[in-house]
Amino acid sequence: MDWIEKAENIQGPHGQTLSFYDYMELFERMPQKECRPTYEYLLNMVDHFGKDDQGHYKLFQKEHPDSPAVFGQLKTQEAIVDNLKNFKEEGFNNKFILLVGPNGSAKSSLVRKLMKGAEEYSHTDEGALYTFSWVFPIDNYIKGNLGLTHQQTTKEMKTFAYLEDKDISAIISSELKDHPLLLIPREHRQEVFEETFRNDSKQLDLVQRSYLFKGDLSKRNRMIYDALLRNYKGKHSEVLKHIRVERFMISKRYSSGAVTIEPQLHVDARLQQITMDKRLGMLPPSLQSLNLYSIQGEVVYANRGILEYSDLLKRPLDTYKYLLQTMETKDINLGGILTELDIFFVGTSNEIHLAAFKQHPDFNSFKGRFNFVRVPYLLNYKQEMEIYEHQVKGLMDKSNFEPYALKALCLFAIMTRLRSPMGKHYKDNKLTAIVTSLSPLEKTHLYSDGRLPNRLDIESKQILKHGVDELQNEFEFENLYEGKFGISPRDIKNVIYRLSSIYNNITFVEVLEYLERLIQKKNDYDFLNMTPHGDYHNPTKFLELIKTEMLDIFDRDLRSSLGLVDDRSYEDYLKRYIENVNALIKGEKIKNTITGKFEECDEYFIREFESNINLKENADNFRSYLISKLGAYYLDNPGTSIVYKTVFPDVVNRLQESFRNEQKKAIQEISKHLVFFEAERSEANTHSREMISEDAKEQIKTVLQNLTDKYGYSQNGALQLIKFIIKERY
Repeated sequence: MDWIEKAENIQGPHGQTLSFYDYMELFERMPQKECRPTYEYLLNMVDHFGKDDQGHYKLFQKEHPDSPAVFGQLKTQEAIVDNLKNFKEEGFNNKFILLVGPNGSAKSSLVRKLMKGAEEYSHTDEGALYTFSWVFPIDNYIKGNLGLTHQQTTKEMKTFAYLEDKDISAIISSELKDHPLLLIPREHRQEVFEETFRNDSKQLDLVQRSYLFKGDLSKRNRMIYDALLRNYKGKHSEVLKHIRVERFMISKRYSSGAVTIEPQLHVDARLQQITMDKRLGMLPPSLQSLNLYSIQGEVVYANRGILEYSDLLKRPLDTYKYLLQTMETKDINLGGILTELDIFFVGTSNEIHLAAFKQHPDFNSFKGRFNFVRVPYLLNYKQEMEIYEHQVKGLMDKSNFEPYALKALCLFAIMTRLRSPMGKHYKDNKLTAIVTSLSPLEKTHLYSDGRLPNRLDIESKQILKHGVDELQNEFEFENLYEGKFGISPRDIKNVIYRLSSIYNNITFVEVLEYLERLIQKKNDYDFLNMTPHGDYHNPTKFLELIKTEMLDIFDRDLRSSLGLVDDRSYEDYLKRYIENVNALIKGEKIKNTITGKFEECDEYFIREFESNINLKENADNFRSYLISKLGAYYLDNPGTSIVYKTVFPDVVNRLQESFRNEQKKAIQEISKHLVFFEAERSEANTHSREMISEDAKEQIKTVLQNLTDKYGYSQNGALQLIKFIIKERY
């Protein structure tokens, strides 16, 4: 039970109480902090968590046990923050934020992050929030003035806020979590604000727009205040003795400032009379004569916080019609009682329900009071991979995902969400020709890492580079935008679980085989029924493109793991060749960097280089072309140091190809012995040992070890992929 002592020693905010006078001292020290309506509080909360180097909000990247990180969706996050800034300009939360997107696009996850951030922030000193309760002491502390039996002075006691429970007869809380500053009568409160911010006109302007400047206490608190004021003959100081200012925490679990209304809930707020409650029988007679009501419900619990309407448009229209009035006046009418709210209203809906809602005759009434924020599926495979990495790690005890297996799955997911570029949307003819030639895989890489297709020449790459934004925004304002359709992250998670239940080792081969079966289920997935447009909306073609890319990647890893060493530095090798060719053409000598002497160019080296790149065209023409290309680069990039691999990438590719031919022979040699190596490895028989030499066996072991150590493959996974690539390419 040591935890008890530890818990008691923690100085947390729990149970923190103040008298009204002490709270006003706190207000005088930090007036700006204490004058924050919900929209400003949430803005400060987002700023509290900050941004990363890429400008992404850290709040949404945080991992919580009950609220996983949200990857991507930067535009949506910025739209939410922009709406909060707009509310700050308006002075109240005057719009309902409706997050709209396909099922599984992280709409609810974004709201959960806002709630979780507000919860954490409310536990910090910077994010402290206060409300108040009414405290009524027992007879020993106050009589007479409240209509009790005999007179007793209480002038020596300034507040009842710090009385112990044994000295209190009744407590009435503020169910709407009214702000303590609302206890100051409106005209005097406005004077307090004007005096406090007389040297800060900007802050005063913001406060003047908020409900703290213009608003008032909730109905019940106003009735109690006025009744006490009458009994105390207009002495506000006596009334305020009954105030106990309390710190409250935002908590979704306990419906305090963070509440979610599910689609099946129809009643969001209701009234209940409390003056007949026996527990409040100890109230002074002056209060017992009042018809006091308790306001309950999700809207009430969420005041001064966030209220989420999950799948709003699944509810009957009448259950949220009150929002029309609430968004315009910031009040809610409960049984004739107007109650002022300070809530950030946010909801979620999928595209299907929104489309149906737009056909409703009342849609135009809602449209002006709603801000629709789009939440599409991700179009960046790297961000998509981050969604599943935690899941994949959790499955490692039963199944191992080999390198690039998850990448293959996420590439497929992104390609199902893309549309074919349409020439009519572009003004530049050259850009039109380039974008309409992009394959779904090339477009995916362009969106994800800015990779330009190698097949394009330098000019085309520059044109495409400058046109990326135009490409990404092509369908932004169309009904069928990119990310509205395609396979959802929820479906991908199911695919991962299915794969892990079937295979111990999952390579990209198993992923592609599973997806091959999945794309036959046209009744289960809408995206499979879209009409193909070239390679787009063509799942079979997606798998072909992914297979080629995955084979290219593993081919590079395999070649690198062969143990063959290419000692040539391509930059130095190419530089030496260009210098010798230049000297040969101009009839000049070359300075020896070691001896300092000028020497004739090395024609033998020139011919050896040209032999290595398998030069078939006329040597003189090729040499002249290189020198003129170098000259043009000098003119286009004055003052820039020359990187020969950049200027002559095609020549470097030829050099690498010559090395690839050596590697290819080694891989073909491995293929001859692989069956016997596997048989011996499984100890199936001893005959295989006679069929494979020790050198061949060591070579295969070296390759497997390198693939394991350098690239993270398992021995079994590497062996599977070697067999696959030999079958496909060698």
